[in-house]
Amino acid sequence: MAHKYDGAALTKYLFWLKKNFSKKKITEISGSDKLYQFRKKNKRFKFLSFPTISGTGPNSSIIHYKATKKTNRTLSDGEIYLVDSGGQYEFGTTDVTRTISLNNSSKRVKNIFTRVLKGHIAVADFKIKNGTSGSIIDTQARRYLKQIGLDYSHGTGHGVGYFLNVHEGPHAISKSNKIKLQEGMVISNEPGYYEKNKFGIRIENLIYVKKEKNQKYFENLTLAPIDKDLIDKDILSYKEKKWINKYHKKVFDSLKGAMNKNEILDLKNACSAI
Repeated sequence: MAHKYDGAALTKYLFWLKKNFSKKKITEISGSDKLYQFRKKNKRFKFLSFPTISGTGPNSSIIHYKATKKTNRTLSDGEIYLVDSGGQYEFGTTDVTRTISLNNSSKRVKNIFTRVLKGHIAVADFKIKNGTSGSIIDTQARRYLKQIGLDYSHGTGHGVGYFLNVHEGPHAISKSNKIKLQEGMVISNEPGYYEKNKFGIRIENLIYVKKEKNQKYFENLTLAPIDKDLIDKDILSYKEKKWINKYHKKVFDSLKGAMNKNEILDLKNACSAI
């Protein structure tokens, strides 16, 4: 339920943002505050699970960015916006990142975003074997960026506690983590790419290690649309398109009950098949 409640709050915020950034002044700080207001509407929400990372343009390229009065940028047409945030609910912890197009038309940005997405899907779909550790999965997350000579300088995923720490070991998806994945572990799936003083991209869902008939696999927990305006469909495989459509159908079915009439239309659009 934590992911359903949190996904609804984040999704409402992203719809509001896309509709209003060109009409009124929205800054990294005022945007972050607005997202907090959306989360606070839920009685089961306790507090943020970590300080929100809300960065646009060059600031989105700073991996652990925290907007201050000095650095605070206004969201501007043509840029991209990265928001990494989460909440503590009575029954769980969330951590989710979405990168949003503010009418960005750069083919290069779309190409990179789509390669980050391909890495995200490769992690979500990874076939876990008995000895699988995070270091094996990490290589798959970077694979499509490396095809064009790019990489990112953080791990692909960290363990997440249950109404506890957002960064909680011992497991992780990183180059050096050798801890075997066990049933019940929650871990983040967050490949990205950052170009200094230009832009940053990250797509993060939390995933859960499930086991059925002796077979372990990842189940997605996070429920929020991935911005289709940044996807270059031409470099996605049939299987990847199918994954995105299935994920978005789940998001729509899970969140539609929390939306008003206008938001339902936005949700339909955001989750329609590619």
